[in-house]
Amino acid sequence: MARPLRIEYEGAFYHVIQRGIERRDIFIADSDKQRFLSYFDFAHTGYGAIIHTYILMNNHYHIILETPWGNLSKVMHYLNTSYATYYNAQRKRVGPLYQGRYKAILVEQDEYLHHLSRYIHLNPVRVNLVKDPKEYHWSSYHYFTSPKVKPPRWLNTGFILSMFDDKILQAKRLYKNFVMEAIGDEKDIIRKNTIKGFILGSEEFVENIIDRFIHGEENPEIPIIKDLKQRKEPSLERIKQVVEENVPTNKKLQRKLCLYLSRKYTQKTLNQIADFYGRITDAGVSQAFRRTQNKRKEDNTLNKLLIGLEKHASLLNVET
Repeated sequence: MARPLRIEYEGAFYHVIQRGIERRDIFIADSDKQRFLSYFDFAHTGYGAIIHTYILMNNHYHIILETPWGNLSKVMHYLNTSYATYYNAQRKRVGPLYQGRYKAILVEQDEYLHHLSRYIHLNPVRVNLVKDPKEYHWSSYHYFTSPKVKPPRWLNTGFILSMFDDKILQAKRLYKNFVMEAIGDEKDIIRKNTIKGFILGSEEFVENIIDRFIHGEENPEIPIIKDLKQRKEPSLERIKQVVEENVPTNKKLQRKLCLYLSRKYTQKTLNQIADFYGRITDAGVSQAFRRTQNKRKEDNTLNKLLIGLEKHASLLNVET
């Protein structure tokens, strides 16, 4: 079996996930979590790594990691090896601690980083450990929302918070609202925009990665990239045409359906969708998508209409 594709370059952002072997706990005590966090400091000073979001669960962890030096493998080797050595020595055990290699998903930072950060911070809420992410101590959430807590030097909260407001206190308030409003529905944006399990980003981002790093050489990972190149998706023009043909008289409903289908079935950015349809912001596109997504769950007529549109032969290669 081919090893997971690793694309490394200066300034790359990754969503890193590491699980314990057989999904066993890798953090037994709070002191273990504290020890793991201590390794972030040298990962930063020694390898240049920047942590943008983190959460430590008992049997796995998530990190949003930036590599200004283009050295993901070295950073992760240091983190995982250092902690495994400590853990095994503490418990007088031998053997592997982790479930294979870490998973690293390359992330388009401008479009998806804040959504990913929210997804990570809501991890303990999803598994019913807490009702509010502020109740879970072993994550970066309190650094993003507390007006008085200063993050350690290896944690950069400013980059994501700057997507909400230039003023830090207002940005923290908006970020908290952004997280809390999505409880129960935050996975969808991440799921539908993660391509083949290793890139989270728009169609343009994917194409740019292919153009920059895949040069046609024989390589065990190349079938993944070939599959990416062969992906088909409906154009915004085609979605609009199909909706207008099937819902000819209701302009307001047409617009709602177009925004929903464009967000769900294309890799266009929020800005691109907003520009195409006009008279709406990127945030408005996201809100319109969520409203329609929620409404179809309770409105059987709307759901049937959407199912018909989603199965339309002209939309090609989309799955409901």
